[in-house]
Amino acid sequence: MKSGLLIAAAALVLAAGCTPTAPPARDTATEAQVAAPVAITAPAGEYKLDKGHASLLFSVTHMGLSNYTLRFTDFDATLNFDPANVAASTVSATINPASIESDYVGDYRATHQGSPYRSWDEELQKDAKFLNVAANPTITFQSTGITVTGERTGTMTGNLTFLGQTHPVTLDVTFNGEAQPPWLGGRSAVGFSATGSFDRSQFGMTHLVPNISDAVQLTLEVEFQQVAAPAAPAAPAAATTP
Repeated sequence: MKSGLLIAAAALVLAAGCTPTAPPARDTATEAQVAAPVAITAPAGEYKLDKGHASLLFSVTHMGLSNYTLRFTDFDATLNFDPANVAASTVSATINPASIESDYVGDYRATHQGSPYRSWDEELQKDAKFLNVAANPTITFQSTGITVTGERTGTMTGNLTFLGQTHPVTLDVTFNGEAQPPWLGGRSAVGFSATGSFDRSQFGMTHLVPNISDAVQLTLEVEFQQVAAPAAPAAPAAATTP
């Protein structure tokens, strides 16, 4: 069958009085240049999250009407950064689920009669249908791999532990830049944006699906500060006279 198809194709080419055109050669040098990561002068080493310049948002679709957005206000992260080999860098993070905030307005109990909770935030924190913080006091993330996809972009895979279960998630990460703010005393800072998603049902949270979407969209804006500046080179030993 394959040989018959090849013969038929050859006959069509000959009948048209032309030869097949080879595809244009790939400019691998240009592709490599585009994919090469931007040069980073910040030193390798451990960096801690600057909590004053960090946000962690997540959203779900609400009745198909809006992307309902909430946030965690208490989280921390450590970046072990290798700018010469970004793929070798690692990130670990912890999130306090009791820090969830929804900006719900009005009298919650008046509109949710019979609820044992004083607020929507408290229900999200404590109810077994949601975050159940008494049984699951911490959410964690540990990166397992980084792939550079462009000058300032990459994907980070990692294990998310949520509601007592651990599953892989992928984040699309953009390197925003680096600086040495004067208040850091010579230490460096680096900044990133990241987005990703996961299905909450995979972790056992199915309440209100599909009216509230199964898919959870993540948005992170983070800055990291170098933990310790490189040690200054030792002064040369003073010469001694014989």
